[in-house]
Amino acid sequence: MSGKTNDEIIKSLLDLAFYKSSGSTSLSNVADGIHIKKASIYNHFASREDLIAQTIKNCGQYISEINFIPDDIEAVTKKYSAETVLKGIVNRFFKMHEKSPLFQIYTFVQSEKYFYTECMDIVNAEKEKLIEQTELVLNSLVQNGKLSLEKGKIHFAAVWFCNGVLNILSSVLLERKKIIIENPKSGNGELFTLQQDDSLFNEVNVMIENFVSLIG
Repeated sequence: MSGKTNDEIIKSLLDLAFYKSSGSTSLSNVADGIHIKKASIYNHFASREDLIAQTIKNCGQYISEINFIPDDIEAVTKKYSAETVLKGIVNRFFKMHEKSPLFQIYTFVQSEKYFYTECMDIVNAEKEKLIEQTELVLNSLVQNGKLSLEKGKIHFAAVWFCNGVLNILSSVLLERKKIIIENPKSGNGELFTLQQDDSLFNEVNVMIENFVSLIG
C-alpha cells in the first residue's frame, strides 16, 4: 500500500484542479502532488474516472453539511435588525467559502458542473437548501416584527435574495482565485495567506441594504 489515504489523494486532485482544472490534471500529477508513485493510486481507485467520481461524491457530502444559518437563528432575529441579521449570515457564509477546503471544493464543483451532471446536482441542491434556510430567516424576521413581508411573498423574496448572494459569491471567489493563481506563494501552507479584502463584501452588503429597503 502507498501509505496515503483516499482523502489525501482526493485533496491532491482538488489542489491541482484549483490551478489548472481537473481535465488538465493527470494521475501522475496527483501522485506527484503527494509524493507517491502513480501506480499506488490504483490501490485506492480503479481508474482516473473512479477518482473523479469519488471526488465529486466527497464534495457533495461536504457541501451538504454546510449550513447558511446558525443554529440560534431565532435568538438572533429577535435581537438584531433584518439588515444586521442578513449581513451577518451572508458574510459568515462568504468567509466559510474562502477557507480551505471549501474554497477548492466549491470552485471544483462549479467548474465541473458543465461536464458532470452529478456536479450540477450538487449545485442545484445547495441552492435549494440556501433558499429553504433563507425562508426560515425571513419568516423569523417577520414573526419578530423586523420585516413586514407578506407570507405569500416570502418564497419569492428568498429565491431573489439567494440568486443575488450566489452570483456575488461566484464573483468574489473567482477574483480571489485569480489573485491566488497570480501569486502562487500565497497558496502555501494550510490556507491561503492573502490578507482579507473587505472591499469584496461591499457589493453584497449594498445588495442586502437594497433588499431590506424594498421588502421591509
